[in-house]
Amino acid sequence: MRRIIGVFRRPVVAWIIALAFVCAERPAAGESARNDGDVTITVSVKSSESAKYATAETHTREDWTRAWNKAKIETLTAPSTLYTDTYVEIAEGGAKRTFAMREDGVLFDPGANRSITLSSKVRRQWIAAAGALRKRHYGEIVEWDQAKSRIPRKAIVTVVDLETGLSFRAQRRAGSSHADVQPLTRRDTAVMKEIYGGKWSWRRRAIVVTSDDGSAIAASMHGMPHGGDGIPDNGFSGHFCIHFAGSTTHRSGKTDLSHQLMVHKAAGKLPEWFRASSPELRTEAIFDALHQQDEAVLRAALQGSSSETLQTFLQWLSKADAVRIEPPKEQDGAEDAVTADISVKAAWTWKGGGVKQETVRLQFARETVRSPWIITGVESKSGSKGNSNIRKKGA
Repeated sequence: MRRIIGVFRRPVVAWIIALAFVCAERPAAGESARNDGDVTITVSVKSSESAKYATAETHTREDWTRAWNKAKIETLTAPSTLYTDTYVEIAEGGAKRTFAMREDGVLFDPGANRSITLSSKVRRQWIAAAGALRKRHYGEIVEWDQAKSRIPRKAIVTVVDLETGLSFRAQRRAGSSHADVQPLTRRDTAVMKEIYGGKWSWRRRAIVVTSDDGSAIAASMHGMPHGGDGIPDNGFSGHFCIHFAGSTTHRSGKTDLSHQLMVHKAAGKLPEWFRASSPELRTEAIFDALHQQDEAVLRAALQGSSSETLQTFLQWLSKADAVRIEPPKEQDGAEDAVTADISVKAAWTWKGGGVKQETVRLQFARETVRSPWIITGVESKSGSKGNSNIRKKGA
């Protein structure tokens, strides 16, 4: 018996060592050893990372748990700007972690600059789940010519703010180019004012307008009472405006870019809008996002840009109270170009006081004429670039 054991001792030891090596090399989604407990996975959709309002579904599935335990982790040395409206929360062992999900179903951990890739089958299932959630969360893009028929004058609608989830009732009173609307009661006025942080504002917000027939339409509103009144004792002196796809201002007869961006945000269609935009229009939208103080729109505009470029614009976002530019004109023959250079004069108003005018130059590139544009560089007139500190008065 001793001889038999002696014969097999060396191969057995070798087999154990080999097995230990394979197990040590197997990719795992966590930093510590796995337990055999269930993993609860919640997929959610919301209009921005900071939005309180989300539509979500929670799953406990063995196949998803196995895929998570075998997930491949990759550290990103030069992560690019990511815009997403989809998030995945992993709950296991009493701990919860939330990751951003890219369009291809790969998870991104911004705190650690890591991507986490599960099997292609599970990623397809997550993408399908996110698509179903979007249909419930967002409104439908409806052109103004149709929207004004669905919501005729005197129609009562429910307005849902996509950031807070707060809702109020309102009535369309007038408006031929867009809807002039008033809160229905004092309580509705109070909710609307709460949405705007207790202070009326011209800033645009992405909303979903639900009519009595149950249709949910993507729209945009501002929060400033103005003009004619019509509903007595509702605590709202005047009306506010709701814009839909293709609606225009009454005075100019032109579409308002701020409202149109919010309409697409309310439909979950910001990536599609920016993929189809020219460098000139994207430049205008970037500064509009800064003016409206909307980080989600800004990130969508900067999708694919370097993290240094993102940080430059986030600095501006944190310091600027308002910014205005002269919209750049479309360049002739740009359809076949793969690079673009746009300069605009920006008039900044800083939080806490102070104004400044400077020229900001944006550089764009794309792989082919069918590829979306990406910002590859930004610099101000003072010469500070995307990977440097921005020099401003009082800084």
